[in-house]
Amino acid sequence: MDYTDVTPEQQAYIRRLANRLVRLRKSSSIDADDLASAAAIRWWRYCLRVPEGIDPSLTEISFRQQVKFAMRDVLRESAPVKTTRAYQTKLKAYETPYTVSLDHAIDISAGDDHPDLELWLDVVAGVNQLAPREQTILSLAVEHGYSFTEIAYAMDVSVSTITRAYQRALQSIRENLSDSQKARKK
Repeated sequence: MDYTDVTPEQQAYIRRLANRLVRLRKSSSIDADDLASAAAIRWWRYCLRVPEGIDPSLTEISFRQQVKFAMRDVLRESAPVKTTRAYQTKLKAYETPYTVSLDHAIDISAGDDHPDLELWLDVVAGVNQLAPREQTILSLAVEHGYSFTEIAYAMDVSVSTITRAYQRALQSIRENLSDSQKARKK
């Protein structure tokens, strides 16, 4: 018997699983036929790699695994139609942070005297030298007022990771400030 042929029971299993996954995914880019054909192709490739003399009980287990993994891979590459608030928050967290040009930050056009103009320039330069992820964390914490817990949820990392990155960013800015003040004194 050539086990590359899919039995009616296996076809029913593929169809049931594909319909269930499409219903749960709520994706318009993938339908049950796409999942079924991906599963059939994966099973065919598996049969070409594996020798024919395997145990029939292992064949059924291997079949189910290959079908599930094929459908999982296809679904991972598809985009959901309905985006939840949590998913939107995650997307916003990875946007580039709000940046300010130096002319606007210093407000040169106003002509006012700025007592801490050099300090302000050093802080802006220190923030610009940070990694984009640290800039995002600073932006979310300082500018938007999010808590570390909210930032961690949005970026899908632990709170301790956000706290460490925030502290590292502040330490980097402090070191930049001290280096620039030492250079000014010389």
